[in-house]
Amino acid sequence: MRELVRDHAGALGMELSESPSEGTTVCLVVDAAALEHQERAVRTGRLPLLVVTASPEVPQEVWERALAVGAQAVVPLPAGSDGFLSHLAEFSRPRAASRILGVVGGCGGAGTSSFAARLAAAARTHGSTVLIDADPLGGGLDLLIEAPEAAGIGWADVSGLGPDDGEALHDGLPAVDDVRLLAATNHVGPAPEPLARVLTALRPLGSTVVVDLADGLVPDCAEHLDQLLLVVPASDHAVRATARRLRSWQLPDAIAQVVVRRRGPLTPAEVSQDLGLPLAASFRDGPAAAVPLLDVRRRGADRSARRLMAHLHQEQAA
Repeated sequence: MRELVRDHAGALGMELSESPSEGTTVCLVVDAAALEHQERAVRTGRLPLLVVTASPEVPQEVWERALAVGAQAVVPLPAGSDGFLSHLAEFSRPRAASRILGVVGGCGGAGTSSFAARLAAAARTHGSTVLIDADPLGGGLDLLIEAPEAAGIGWADVSGLGPDDGEALHDGLPAVDDVRLLAATNHVGPAPEPLARVLTALRPLGSTVVVDLADGLVPDCAEHLDQLLLVVPASDHAVRATARRLRSWQLPDAIAQVVVRRRGPLTPAEVSQDLGLPLAASFRDGPAAAVPLLDVRRRGADRSARRLMAHLHQEQAA
């Protein structure tokens, strides 16, 4: 198994070290017994952790121990070779390059797509911005923002994308008001693997990448995100639904924050406290006729998005 891992690492120009040390990119363990031994290195060195197993079906005890120590993924080899290479390529890239922000609804009808588009509009002043429609069953971000029909790369074109194709992907996406848009148009939206390929390719470009996520894709792409923003209406029903989704996703530590849509009896602070998540922003609905990204307003969700992006930009610079 170690030789197989070494071969995969070598294919990406990486060397396999037997113990985590300064300069290590990722912590790898190859059996369940080694997980507890490596926990300290993972926790203190803030290394991403991949668990590799020779079993085609991952044993339950491996899953349980991997989750307990914060593993990013459990990969069977050789069956999962493509996924393993994708993970290694992602972790070997500088984490301070692009900032990748996932936006997902804590419940149905939360207003996720609208806030994602407004967040992308706010990001334009900080540099290159990509807005990704990653909701296979949604109505389409291109329709929401009234994007004109334009030739360019869509989800139907990314199946052969490699980790070094980020610039070609970025330049091939249609631009809407200085925001690059990856949308499904008339095709089916992304599955987990194409989405992972896209995020891996965009990582080194230094852009802000805003991903409008379907809730079912969150577990598969969480490792690629710098932050996951949960849009939650200020009601008990929405908070309960969000709590259930959080339990099912089993997210990495400190990745999730809440954005409160102030439609309901709860205060933003109460929603944050009930969910045990930091409050990233809160907003009130804007005029019904306003088009996200196209119509930028001084107040409401647009102002909240601007404040949030300014904070994230300062945080990244620091």
